[in-house]
Amino acid sequence: MNNNRSFWVPLTPHAFRGFPIVLFLATVSLPVFTGCEFRRVVVNHPIDSQTLQTLNPGESDIRDVVQVLGAPDEIEANPDGMVFRYRYGDTKTLRVNFGWIFRFFLPVAPSMNLSRGEDVPQVLNVALNRYGFFDQYMFQQPPDPPKFSFWPF
Repeated sequence: MNNNRSFWVPLTPHAFRGFPIVLFLATVSLPVFTGCEFRRVVVNHPIDSQTLQTLNPGESDIRDVVQVLGAPDEIEANPDGMVFRYRYGDTKTLRVNFGWIFRFFLPVAPSMNLSRGEDVPQVLNVALNRYGFFDQYMFQQPPDPPKFSFWPF
C-alpha cells in the first residue's frame, strides 16, 4: 500500500492554452488602470436665493449673516464697512499618468500627466455697512473657460 499523498498534475500544452491571453491582459490592464485617476472636489455648499432672502438690508447684523451663511472664507475691509467673501466650487477631473507604463522598464518613472477638469467656481460677496448691518449681496461671474481643449474627454 502506497501512503504517499502527493498529487501529480500533468503539464501538457493543453493545460497552458489560456495562459498567454491572461498574461497579456494582465500586463496591458495593470498600467492603464493604475495610471488613471478620477476625482471630484466640492468646496463648501452652494447657497441658493432662498437662503439669502432671510437677510434683510439694514436689519440683519453681522451675527445674522454668520448664522445664516457660516464663517466667510475671506473678509475685506473698506472705508464703507466690510465685505464677506464666500467661495464655492465643484471640480471634476480625469488624470492619466502615462509614466506608469515606463515604471516597469525604467528605474525612474517619468510623470507624463494629461488632465482635464470642469471647474464651477462661485463667489458670493456680502457687503456690510460700517455699523455691521447687512447691506447687499452679489454673485461674481465665473471666468470664461479656456477655449483650447487638447484632452478629448
